[in-house]
Amino acid sequence: METNEPKTQTPSAAKPAHEEAPVKVNRKLITGIAVAVLAVVVLALAWYFVNQSGSKAADEAIGKADIEQNDSVALELYKQAADQGYKSGNRAKLHVAINLYQQGKYQEALEYLEDASIDDEVIAAGALTLAGDCYVNLEQYDNALNKFGKALSKADGNEVIAPVILIKQANVYRAQQNYAAEFEAYDAIVTKYPSFLRSSRFDVEKYRERARVAAGK
Repeated sequence: METNEPKTQTPSAAKPAHEEAPVKVNRKLITGIAVAVLAVVVLALAWYFVNQSGSKAADEAIGKADIEQNDSVALELYKQAADQGYKSGNRAKLHVAINLYQQGKYQEALEYLEDASIDDEVIAAGALTLAGDCYVNLEQYDNALNKFGKALSKADGNEVIAPVILIKQANVYRAQQNYAAEFEAYDAIVTKYPSFLRSSRFDVEKYRERARVAAGK
């Protein structure tokens, strides 16, 4: 699911290779996780939109898109459904945004994400997370942090999504050399989400310690 994304430049002067490497590795993982999380959320809760939709045209278009094997055709069908509005149209907008993100079309993906109206807080958290990733790839770090912060609020302690969002926040703080904030993000995972530590291959405690040292704590 990873794409050939443009390399993010930190706002500071160039660092030695041993300092840059962790940020790049971290970013690769972080931008990759979002689409997987969002795709699971969208597909697992698809019934929420379909069962409460109000447009036959949108329902028909998204139904065809869901089973279409050709990605390009599916994208066009999702776009048709997105234009119809209603619940199913909003789900279609998320599908379009995921597809555009995978193509590296981050600004276009943001347009669909911003236009989607989502009531379910878990799905909203996933959509906001993807929006944050779009801004990271556009090198608009403050906007990325804004979206990640809103996503974290929507996630409301969800043990699957919240730790992922905190990792994303930490990565952006690292790029901005805000090591104290980076430490706080990793520390929140360690203290609030022990189940994530057990199930994830990402060494949160290692990166928390790195941030602690960098912050002079």
